[in-house]
Amino acid sequence: MTRRVRELSPRWLAEEHHILLRYLHKRFRAEGTTFGGWVRARRLSECRAGVARHDAQHLAISAVAARWGFTSPAHFSHAFRAEYGQSPSQWCRSARAHQSHARP
Repeated sequence: MTRRVRELSPRWLAEEHHILLRYLHKRFRAEGTTFGGWVRARRLSECRAGVARHDAQHLAISAVAARWGFTSPAHFSHAFRAEYGQSPSQWCRSARAHQSHARP
């Protein structure tokens, strides 16, 4: 997965969809974001889901983040906190506590 994340670029996406790069950026602006902002939000969302998964308990949070292209744990932690209002480890603890209470 990490390899594909690193290859992702606005130019690549525009070429894949046979549209002009300028049009791609215009579409993101119409949605109130940028290509980079959209990618960051998706990566963070996948990380958020990944650290909460029960079967991922043996993985370090930094390993989940690295799978989605975050090579710096400090940068990941800062971006996660800015997006969700809590640290990745706080989110992980609360999500796993919720999961353990939800099981029969």
